[in-house]
Amino acid sequence: MNVRILALVAVLLPAVGFSQNRTWTVRPVPSAGETVARVVMEDASDLVLEVTNTTQATTDARLSEVSFVLPAGYQLLGGLPAEENPHWKVEYLDSNERRITFQSTWGCVDEGRGLARNESARFVLSVVGPSNRSNDSSTERLVTGTYARDQCDGTTYSYNVGTMTPWNRGILAANVTLSPRMLAVNGTTVARVVVENRGTGSSSVVVDNPASTTSVPLTTVSKLPTGSVPVAVQAAGVIAVTLRPTAAGAVAARVRARATGANAPLVDSPMADVGALVAAADMDLVDAFPGDQVTLRLTVLNTSTTNTYTQVRPRPPVLLGTATASLVSGPSPESVAQLAPGASAQFTWRYQVSGTPGARYQFQAQVDGTLNGSAVAGDAVTARKGRIVEHRVRLSQETMSTAATGVTVAYTVQNRGTLPIYEVKLFKPAVNYFAVAASGPQAFGDWSVFTEAGGYIWASDTGIPVGGEATFRITYSGFTAVPADTAFRHRLELNQGWNDPRIRVEATMTLLAVTASPDVGRLTGVARDGSVTLTWDNPFNHGGTLVLRAEGATPNTAPTSGTRYAVGDVLGNATVAYVDEFSSASSMTDTGVTNGTTYVYRVFNADDELRYGPGNQPTSVGLLATPRARVAGNPLWCYSVGLDTTLQPVTELGVGIFSSFNDSVVATLTNTTNPSEDGAERFRPVKMAGKIASRFPVVPLLGRPGQQWIVVGDQSGVPAVINTATGEFLWRNTTLGLGNISSFPVTQLLDYANPEYRTTYSNVDLAIFATRNTSAQNQVVALNAATGALIWRYRPGDLGMVSGGMLVDYTTNRLYVPTRSGTSTATLRMLNSLTGAEVARLSLGDLEFGVVRNATSNQILVTANDGRVYGVNPATFTTAWTVAVRPTTARAFTHFARPLGRGFVVSTADGRVERYEMDATNVPVQLWSTPIEGPAGSFTLNQNGVARIYVGGSDGKVHQLELETGTDSGQVTVAPAQTIGTPTIDHTVSRLHVGTGDGRICAFPVPF
Repeated sequence: MNVRILALVAVLLPAVGFSQNRTWTVRPVPSAGETVARVVMEDASDLVLEVTNTTQATTDARLSEVSFVLPAGYQLLGGLPAEENPHWKVEYLDSNERRITFQSTWGCVDEGRGLARNESARFVLSVVGPSNRSNDSSTERLVTGTYARDQCDGTTYSYNVGTMTPWNRGILAANVTLSPRMLAVNGTTVARVVVENRGTGSSSVVVDNPASTTSVPLTTVSKLPTGSVPVAVQAAGVIAVTLRPTAAGAVAARVRARATGANAPLVDSPMADVGALVAAADMDLVDAFPGDQVTLRLTVLNTSTTNTYTQVRPRPPVLLGTATASLVSGPSPESVAQLAPGASAQFTWRYQVSGTPGARYQFQAQVDGTLNGSAVAGDAVTARKGRIVEHRVRLSQETMSTAATGVTVAYTVQNRGTLPIYEVKLFKPAVNYFAVAASGPQAFGDWSVFTEAGGYIWASDTGIPVGGEATFRITYSGFTAVPADTAFRHRLELNQGWNDPRIRVEATMTLLAVTASPDVGRLTGVARDGSVTLTWDNPFNHGGTLVLRAEGATPNTAPTSGTRYAVGDVLGNATVAYVDEFSSASSMTDTGVTNGTTYVYRVFNADDELRYGPGNQPTSVGLLATPRARVAGNPLWCYSVGLDTTLQPVTELGVGIFSSFNDSVVATLTNTTNPSEDGAERFRPVKMAGKIASRFPVVPLLGRPGQQWIVVGDQSGVPAVINTATGEFLWRNTTLGLGNISSFPVTQLLDYANPEYRTTYSNVDLAIFATRNTSAQNQVVALNAATGALIWRYRPGDLGMVSGGMLVDYTTNRLYVPTRSGTSTATLRMLNSLTGAEVARLSLGDLEFGVVRNATSNQILVTANDGRVYGVNPATFTTAWTVAVRPTTARAFTHFARPLGRGFVVSTADGRVERYEMDATNVPVQLWSTPIEGPAGSFTLNQNGVARIYVGGSDGKVHQLELETGTDSGQVTVAPAQTIGTPTIDHTVSRLHVGTGDGRICAFPVPF
């Protein structure tokens, strides 16, 4: 006899010859926080039943089979043994009889089959309660026919199901989201609750103050709306509760929605993390077919306003649940070097999941970091639960602007079960938010469509075959506006046949309150031979990235939120060059480019709702890049930042260069052996508080052997020191109140100082900054280069604006400060660099260019705005000579006079480069003058005894001038009709580096 038939016979026939004093109980198990188990009318609910063998006899009494019959009107969708007692199986299921039978898998001959006396097991039934009332029912119980027995000896266990603890069948369903999910202590987050009415009458719904699921207290700040929300049948009400966590840790908000005579089951929000180094875990796929790959993403945020975490690295995730998961890849990236205040990072893993249908998978993740040399561990956070399934639905639009009208949404049902699907029912989503057009659902193929009060049914004789899928379409005329992004459930029921249980699947559609996500940050690019590599920072609200590329012009058409694109798709004048989704990727290399063609890129961040950002980084113009072959006359690479980079780069010989644009310090690497890495970023652009208006020194510091440090100030008045290897700040001083720093900072280092300095400062390097304020209160400050602490301050009250670089004379401990005239005509100040005391002053007119020392003549070169160059005697602080390079003009030079031999080279505003050398009377005279359009400053290279001068021009070229004659012997074109800055040369690898007005820094081999 079939074992299923045997099970039914055992119910109908009394046991003969066996003891009748064996007893058992079954009770519904409340979910966390509940006092009573709850299911929702007309909604798929998990009903957990706990069975206990209560037999009091001393003989062996094993309970190894239980069979449950649901009340009339219920649908039985399926069931599984609970994860804590897996040694049971579903032996029999009849949806029409509403019966499900479980048997112990240990069998009759195995020791310990089933449940011994006082042992319990739990079973999870997936049920749908009938929608036949306007309030909750509190008297729901299993019905006659429910039994328990030992299937091995046929003994039945007695129990009166009429006395079992009832469960509640309610009219309200709820779900809750939480945003943001990462925040500082005492920050605020919003729990957004969507309550759906599954009953037969309207209800006025309220939401209780949410409770914390952990020891982290949650204080309710406000609710909107403040009163009850009327929710009609098949409609939804939305209530937003602002919460404030007052301690650190991982937490979820537990929410109860209720109405008169009705309570929705408690629902927990996704997990949030509160503190300084916080994280959130997410998964892209929560309904996976066996063998599918899922992506786990861990987003990490530094909520501190002052601390920077370094060496941020995720731990291997922990798998929870009964499904199996095999690591395919990850983490990507493996680590993040630093996480500045307010910055975020993302790590992703790919797993292949498998298991029997119903098996669940969930991942717990955690991050570690370092703060001030000490290890810091973040909280363990979990992603939402996933489940192995045989059927699922995918929506063509998972997000929707509420401004949209007449949108046809496609529901694609995928069948990986064992039977075809012949009928698909779409339950109406919240009717007060989703208005169905008159055209409504569309028939197709042999699928007919019917309309019911609760939804729409498609039916077919052929159905969706095993392994197949079908798409069902319905047109919505419009969507109700929401004050914040709100996710609504879209539920479907699948029918495989009259005698088979129905299948429930669902997906969410999020109605959008805003139409744009944040932009990416710090977008840069490197153009090489046959490729362009883009790098960016993903913002906090990031799900994926789309990159558009256009030839010679800014991409003129933005992507449409909610729409997925593929590589090669055309948007306006541009092509999609790259796209990803649910990814932590922050770079891409575009090889679909042609050398010599100029491209403009726009990078669009997309959040998890597939809402695109403006794509306006670094500006709305986009990012320019021109790949070129590595042949004579072409750059080896060009690094693009999109904003003016004409400040002269700083070279670390054979290693790389440092430069700046706008408010950021940048660094690129020199790699002469691997062209694919040549010009790569050494670290991500380091942002200062304001614009960086001058070149900066790169120096070693006392007690830090083998390390170099960038000494830089910005126009907001913040001086700083940055590690050249990592881009980390050693310090930033925001307390000095300096104002505008626009001049080249200088340093005086103990390792190179004279005995007088060493006597004054036995263990201190000095970093010296000057200001360019419009008021008379300009000043010069000397700071401890290792800490940023103030050493001395020079603020005489009549100091003009300091724009050009200062000069420290190590041999005399003198500091030369060039200024513009203002309240005083004394525009060159000489200070004692050890104390800041003024030593002398000279009136030389407006001085906006740097002061430099000619090491050959031991004279200080001062370049005045009016066309004069002065030689100052460092012993007497008097002018040794004056050369009128140009007649008196407002701005005669484009750069300071650069020392060369015993003379100098100048670039003039009227378009010439000139060399001057001392004559017999020790006064510089002109040796040659060469026309160069809009010349920048110059740099000299002496190679194999041949000396040349290199200078950038506004004609888009770098010119090579012969030192002795000034002959323009060679040029390279960086960019047509573009301002080119002052070059610098790495003589160890024979490379010239130069920046451009359109935001590129390029490397060329020299000589040309």
